[in-house]
Amino acid sequence: MAQNQNIYKFSMFDSLDYGTSAPQLEPVYEPEIIPEKKQTVKKKKTSAVTNSQKKAARASYISGAKILLSVFSVAFVLGIVLFLNVKMDETATKINAVQSEINIAKSENIRLESALEGMVSIDKVEDYAEQTLGMVKLENYRITYFDSGESNHVVISGGKSYSENSLVSKFESIKEYFS
Repeated sequence: MAQNQNIYKFSMFDSLDYGTSAPQLEPVYEPEIIPEKKQTVKKKKTSAVTNSQKKAARASYISGAKILLSVFSVAFVLGIVLFLNVKMDETATKINAVQSEINIAKSENIRLESALEGMVSIDKVEDYAEQTLGMVKLENYRITYFDSGESNHVVISGGKSYSENSLVSKFESIKEYFS
């Protein structure tokens, strides 16, 4: 508190008019008129767009979407058509390659068949039989027919014989046995 005693108010010694001892009145100031600020009430943003303008904007968005969708559809169909044309061309190329292979195989088959016919022709067979095998063609006067005059009779090795009559007789004996 001792420190507080040493504090002076120097403002008391200031006078507005220097050199006069008469107390001076403080000047009266007229209060400044501060214009009142208009209070702005923030209103919610209301769109100045009318319903007809909203409908027109919505219609323009829809028409734009339709145009965009139709462009994409046309591009998609065009892409499919191009893809299918490429596949058809590839398939046609493969078909042509297979057909050329078939034609080559047919011509090779014709060549081999003609070579086979040339190898097995009657003239070639007769020539091979006469020269290589030493065979001779029979003349009509060399053919002899043999007629035994008896019924068919076959001799089997071991002195056994077989004839139609013996077969019939065996069948008859079996038939008599069952009756």
